[in-house]
Amino acid sequence: MTFAYHHFKHPAPRFSKSGTGSVLRFMPVLLTLLFSGCGLYTKASGQQPVKFSDLEGWSQKQAIAARPALVNSCQHLNRSVLTDKSPWGNYQQWQLLCKELQQTPDRQLKTFFEQNFTPVQISPQTKGLFTAYYSPVIPGSLAPSDDYPIPLLKLPHDLVKVRLADFGLSGSGLVGRVEKGFLKPYGSRTEINQQTAKASDVLLWLSSPVDKFFLQVQGSGSVELPDGNIIHVGYAGNNGHNYVAIGRILKKKGELEEVSMQTIQSWLEDHPDQRDWLLNQNPRYIFFGFSEEGAITAQGVPATPTRTLAVDPAYIPLGLPLWLDTRLTATGEKFQQLMVAQDTGSAIKGPVRGDIYMGVGKDAAFIAGPQQEPGKLYVLIPR
Repeated sequence: MTFAYHHFKHPAPRFSKSGTGSVLRFMPVLLTLLFSGCGLYTKASGQQPVKFSDLEGWSQKQAIAARPALVNSCQHLNRSVLTDKSPWGNYQQWQLLCKELQQTPDRQLKTFFEQNFTPVQISPQTKGLFTAYYSPVIPGSLAPSDDYPIPLLKLPHDLVKVRLADFGLSGSGLVGRVEKGFLKPYGSRTEINQQTAKASDVLLWLSSPVDKFFLQVQGSGSVELPDGNIIHVGYAGNNGHNYVAIGRILKKKGELEEVSMQTIQSWLEDHPDQRDWLLNQNPRYIFFGFSEEGAITAQGVPATPTRTLAVDPAYIPLGLPLWLDTRLTATGEKFQQLMVAQDTGSAIKGPVRGDIYMGVGKDAAFIAGPQQEPGKLYVLIPR
């Protein structure tokens, strides 16, 4: 499970009878790194070319299954990152390969990858860490009631974002509010929760503060209304405060031995008198908007279960094909997949760090919740 937040567009809500839709996880802050190309790996900083035959599990089936996600990403590649000096191939190379990818028959797809790409292991000496995320489905309502008293807030009108580059400064930016002509930090989770929400500031009403917290952790989700309709919601912004992992707090206090979404939820159920205290230890607060398209990643494309990987764009540009070799904590089975770097997350830091999108609902949560495994990560680079 990862605490990740992403960029969000604000389309009109879409209602569905199906609970199989999923929702975005976005974060604009890291995109500054992506646009600038700052910190991107060079060939001299720990990459090892290998053969496709060295990738255990590589097959025609893998190539075919990953193609739709990669085709989606092809339309959103970042020209400012994939320059002629890029170690990942330049934008023109990728455009030609993307065109050929769409035209190649399934029976030839494995050969297409093998002839046009070289797998390069990222930082071979690094153990790596691979977690997972999903899109939850939680109960909610369009109107408040005794059953739905918890407000899910929209992006506030008084929230101001500052790009430090506009002032000749470095950094990811500031978030705050203007008071008496001065920019002040926006309120923390505790301060926001202490305020009585105006009806005009509320997107939806939920039944549980714990549901809201974990929806904010995932950055997106689906809300099931009392009549069975499903509304997709996703990240619209944050209050600018740093994220604090409540699981680490519980482990440090000796309350938990193993930290996962499930163990944290169980602890909260067993300690209702300490619930608000624990949730407020994370001052970061996420605001939401309706999502029309389900799960949309930081790259602006639909998230594909078991094919979308959230990465650190300071090391790996979004849109590139990846080979991931790790295990599923929940089942112990190997997870060896051709994936695409499509998402980002505030907890995803480092070259061999990834967050696997598992899909929607309880089955996805079962796999995503405990996921925490070392592994190897390879980027497929044009020859």
